[in-house]
Amino acid sequence: MSRHTPLELITRAPHRTGFVPGIAAAALLTLAWAAELGLRLAGGSVATSIAVSQAHGLLMLYGIFPFFMCGFCYTAVPRWLNVDAPAARSFVTMPLLLLAGVLCWLVGLRLGSSWLLAGTAAQLAAFSGLIATLGAMIRRSTVADKQHARWVVAGFALAATGLIFALLWLSGLLANGWWWTRHIALYGFLLPVFLTVTHRMLPFFSSSVLKPYTVWRPYWLLQLWLAGSVLHGALGIALLPQWPLDLLLAALFGYTSWRWQLRRSLAVPLLAMLHLAFAWLAPAFLLQALSGLGWISPLAGLHAITIGFFITMLVGFASRVMLGHSGRPLQASPALWRVYLLLHAVAVLRVAADIATGAANLLLAVAAILLALLFAGWLQLGTPWLLRQRVDGKEG
Repeated sequence: MSRHTPLELITRAPHRTGFVPGIAAAALLTLAWAAELGLRLAGGSVATSIAVSQAHGLLMLYGIFPFFMCGFCYTAVPRWLNVDAPAARSFVTMPLLLLAGVLCWLVGLRLGSSWLLAGTAAQLAAFSGLIATLGAMIRRSTVADKQHARWVVAGFALAATGLIFALLWLSGLLANGWWWTRHIALYGFLLPVFLTVTHRMLPFFSSSVLKPYTVWRPYWLLQLWLAGSVLHGALGIALLPQWPLDLLLAALFGYTSWRWQLRRSLAVPLLAMLHLAFAWLAPAFLLQALSGLGWISPLAGLHAITIGFFITMLVGFASRVMLGHSGRPLQASPALWRVYLLLHAVAVLRVAADIATGAANLLLAVAAILLALLFAGWLQLGTPWLLRQRVDGKEG
C-alpha cells in the first residue's frame, strides 16, 4: 500500500475534500456565534458591516452544509447514475471556491460590502460548477431512474438563485433581497436536498440492517415533500398564511417516520442517527403551524428544522460516509453516539429559547456554546477518519 500525506489524502477522495473544510467551518462558525451570544449576555455585540442576525443566517445557511453536500454528491451520485466519478479538478475546485466564499464573508463582516460580494460570487461559482458537473453525469447516465440526481441539481440551482438575490441585496439593488435569499436557501435549497437524499438513502440503509424490512419510498411522497417545501417558502416570501400547509406536512412527515420504522431503528445506533434526525420534521412543522397562528415565535420551528433536522442528519450521514470510506465498521462508537444525542439536546434548548420568555438569552448562549463544543468533538472524532489512510489498506 502506498503512503500518502494528509494533504494528498484530502485531494484523492471527494468526501475528504468536502468534509474536511466542512467540519472545520462548522466548528469555527458555531464558535463565533457562541462568542457573539456570550457578548450579548454581557451587554455587548460584535460590530459587523451587515446586521448580525443576517450575517448569522448567511453563514449558517451557506457556510456549512454545501461542503458536505459537495463531498457527498461527488461520492454518491456517480453510483446512483452508474457513471465514472468526477475528475479531481472538479471535486477539489468546488470546495475551495466554497471555502474562499466563507473566508471572504468573514473578512467582509469587518471590511464591508466588496468582500461580501466577492464571497457571494465565489459561492455562486461553486454552485455553478456543481450544477455543470452533476448535470453532465445525468446526461451521460443510461440508468432508468435519475430522479434523485435531478432533484438534487434542481436544489443546487435554487441555491444559486438565492445567492443571486444575495448579490442584489449586498450591492444595494434590492432592499429586501435578504428576505428572498433566506427563504430560497431554506425551502428551495437545503430542505429539498436533505429530503431528496433522505428519501433515497434512509430506507436503503434500513433494509440492509433491519430484517425483514420492506423498502417504502414512493416518488409521490418525495414530490409532495418537495412541492410542500417550495410552496412554504413561496408563501413566506409573499407573507401569506402557511399554517394549513405546515399541518399537512407535519402529518405527512410523522406518518413517514412511523412507516420507516423509527422504533426498530433504535437497536442500531448508526441507523437510529438517521431516523431520529428525520423524526424532527413532524414537530418542526407543527411548531411552524403554531407560529403561523401567532401562538409562538416563528424561530422555534425554524431552529427545529435547522438544528433538529439539518445538523443531526448531517452528522448522521457524514459519520456513516466517513466510517465506511475509512474502512472502519459501520458502527457508532459510544463517543459518536454521545455527541449525536447531545446535538438533539442542543436542538431542544434552542427551541425552548425561542418559546421561553424569561431565560431566553441564557438558553441561547448555552445552546450555542454546547453546539460549538460538539462540533469540536466531532472534528476530533473525524480527524483520523479523514486525514489517515484507510484501515483496510484500500485506496480512497
